Amino acid sequence: MTLIEQQFIEQEIAMGITPDNKEFVELAASTIKQAKTMVPFGTLLDYGAGVGVYAEEARKAGYQVYVYEKFVAHRDFIGKRFPELEIIDEPITTDIMLFIEVAEHMTDKELDTLFDTIRPGYILFSSTPHSAPNDKEWGHINIKQQGKWIEFFKQKGYDLHKYLFVPTHWALMFKINST
Repeated sequence: MTLIEQQFIEQEIAMGITPDNKEFVELAASTIKQAKTMVPFGTLLDYGAGVGVYAEEARKAGYQVYVYEKFVAHRDFIGKRFPELEIIDEPITTDIMLFIEVAEHMTDKELDTLFDTIRPGYILFSSTPHSAPNDKEWGHINIKQQGKWIEFFKQKGYDLHKYLFVPTHWALMFKINST
């Protein structure tokens, strides 16, 4: 059984994925700081923003932030906790896109549609390469190893810019291929 939206956000909060968890907020701040030192950008799309902590840290760092989150429960949470964030109904092209722990919840067809629609300059990407017994429950339908994601993004016109260590040990930064 797949978790429904409200159960999903309740589980995340119970696990510490919340703005009330100092360590999680520090991880988000470190992630934004890392991105800021590597690539110049001003606009940022947090695609699949979850509870909005990464987006809020980016906003506090001075970026013009747009939040795209398909789940109503998450959008409502973000709107209440971070009213300064701009929640948008459709993803848009920005200088950089945070794409953190989202791709494993999307089919390749959904990913193709997304990257046929928007072309961010950089993508800070993280998607679990590990299978777990509760993958179906969590909606993990597209687990790939790093090499497969690198191939996927290459086909979409992105080059691997750098291996990262936050927010996860399997995080990657991609840069749009300018040729």
